[in-house]
Amino acid sequence: MEKKRIMALDVGEKRIGIAISDPTGTVVSPLMTYKRKDPDRDADFVVGLLREKGAELLLLGLPVLPSGKEGTQAAKIREFAKKLEERGIRVEFWDERYTTDMAMEILKGRSIKEKKEKRDALAAALILEEYLRVKI
Repeated sequence: MEKKRIMALDVGEKRIGIAISDPTGTVVSPLMTYKRKDPDRDADFVVGLLREKGAELLLLGLPVLPSGKEGTQAAKIREFAKKLEERGIRVEFWDERYTTDMAMEILKGRSIKEKKEKRDALAAALILEEYLRVKI
């Protein structure tokens, strides 16, 4: 039986990095970086994309502090998750500590423009890869 795709988000103040798995849950691809508008339009966009791609689970990177506690950014992600859940989306959270730093390391040597364009989607892919490695 074929599994369903999982979509992951790296939600920032200005952009949302988006990645998706293949139906087997073995290959992860950075999909795109979405420029945020407002929380409701952002949620509507994510829901539409999730349905278009046939993903059954939305994984949100949760910015946990180095101490392991949740700060103000994590609270904002949880609020955004509520908007998605209100639209019937199944949401899970995953610790996203250091994924943006890892993405920047991978993109070392690229132009500033290319780093900006690819960083967030690559960070989302790293979140999803870690989730799949641990959970599946």
